[in-house]
Amino acid sequence: MKIAGFEFAEGARFQKGAIQNATLVGQHMELLRQQQKGELTPEDVLSDARNHNSPLHSFFEWDDSAAAHQHRLNQARGLIRAVVAVYVREDQPAVRARAYVHIPEGETSHYRESGHAMSMAKTRKLVLQRAWRELQAWRERYRDLKEFSELFDVVDETIKHLPKSTRQ
Repeated sequence: MKIAGFEFAEGARFQKGAIQNATLVGQHMELLRQQQKGELTPEDVLSDARNHNSPLHSFFEWDDSAAAHQHRLNQARGLIRAVVAVYVREDQPAVRARAYVHIPEGETSHYRESGHAMSMAKTRKLVLQRAWRELQAWRERYRDLKEFSELFDVVDETIKHLPKSTRQ
């Protein structure tokens, strides 16, 4: 199969100032991949992006202290996502679930305790909408794999029972 063009994935977020030309970026990455005998690694991309003339340069933070802070924020996000709570009730066995869920409220996104977030209509809707977008992105990424066709059928059936507000 031949690549006909390039786009950025829906919902992709880049740092401020990144030159968002998907065609230019995709063509450049494809050139890098070909130079590396068909394999592209993050190290290849970063190495190329160090050059101020690279179309990839603007996608990276080059101020080391700012980059270190962003890296630590990503580590903090990973730590928050890694915490699992064990919920207990007298009449049921213990249940393990993610302790915190991400609430994407504009510029003030944050994490809330899962049970609390899901008990409030506004945050429940935000969490379900994000889950929906992630499911759709996963489905799009793997749509050509026939091994998942039965799973996609189940998803299609499940969609019929979801509230429309979830699928936004």
